[in-house]
Amino acid sequence: MAENKGLGLPQTKGEFKLRGLATGLMRDNAFKVIETKSKKGMHILNFGVDTAPESTVYVTIQGVERDEVYFGKRSEEKGQKGETIKVPWKKRHDPQSEGFNLYGLRIGLEKDLEGKNITKTLVEYDAAEAVYDKLTDGQGVFIRGELEFSSNKVNDEVKRNKKFNVKQLYLADSVDFESEDFKELNDFRQRIIYMGIAKVDDKNDPRFEVSAKIVTYKTVEDTEFIVRDTGLANILRKELKPYTAIDVWGNIYNKIDTDEVKEAAKSVWGQQDTFKQVKNNYIRELVLTGADPESIDKETYSEAIIEEALKVFKEFGADNNGNSTSWGQKPDNNDNQESEDDGLPW
Repeated sequence: MAENKGLGLPQTKGEFKLRGLATGLMRDNAFKVIETKSKKGMHILNFGVDTAPESTVYVTIQGVERDEVYFGKRSEEKGQKGETIKVPWKKRHDPQSEGFNLYGLRIGLEKDLEGKNITKTLVEYDAAEAVYDKLTDGQGVFIRGELEFSSNKVNDEVKRNKKFNVKQLYLADSVDFESEDFKELNDFRQRIIYMGIAKVDDKNDPRFEVSAKIVTYKTVEDTEFIVRDTGLANILRKELKPYTAIDVWGNIYNKIDTDEVKEAAKSVWGQQDTFKQVKNNYIRELVLTGADPESIDKETYSEAIIEEALKVFKEFGADNNGNSTSWGQKPDNNDNQESEDDGLPW
């Protein structure tokens, strides 16, 4: 069970893993250096990972200057809690007592003579700059991270956002999309509060939409997932009721809507007007391929509990094909080829 924080409810956390080619690092706004309202420096890095032809997942490393950082040491006794110490921000690079390691992102941007990643831990603020300085477009990467769901109002309309925050990044062998052995890796796993499922009548893309809620540190966010497996859709509809928590998994897709691009091209005589070019419209989907019936929880997130949590946020929040009956595919946990740090916590 996730920690009770913020709203007093266990957060429904999610994680992802990607393998592909880095892209977008040459953009002018890929790396940003800004100042927060509290006059703290902030580094933000946004770049893409091509996981397949015409499929790019955009990830983020974002960190702000702090007053202090944390170092941790594992307990020598099994089952006992380790020790944690605070270190002033300006001394975060100084050597610490033996056994104490910095809490942060695990980054591997170089390899030794044997081809193994040389890894180090950096706080998000430093990691964003280090990755921007050393990673180049076209390099193979393996990334693990956490999903972040949020929302904000734009012209009185609620805009739903998904972020893929990097927690581990390693150089990987270059990916050959044309190889017969190529297998796309764009997986996610997420605990959700199921709210319902509806069929989308689209002749070109028949699918189902799962409505869900995500409990974050400070609020409850609404989101949607896609299902294209009729058997999985049927069992979700039959076995789950609203406000039931369950672990699900699937694949991340972020593709250009080629139909819209073609339609825009048809609407002009000759070449496209560069002053009026329509920005690419991306189709972003989290496609469910499986769920774990043993993870079902019908009690923790009842309607009354969720409504009470939202009331607390409003009052005290800081910021406004088949007929199969299986639960789908099992997640692929074979990550040994990516790095030597797969056993570390995310």
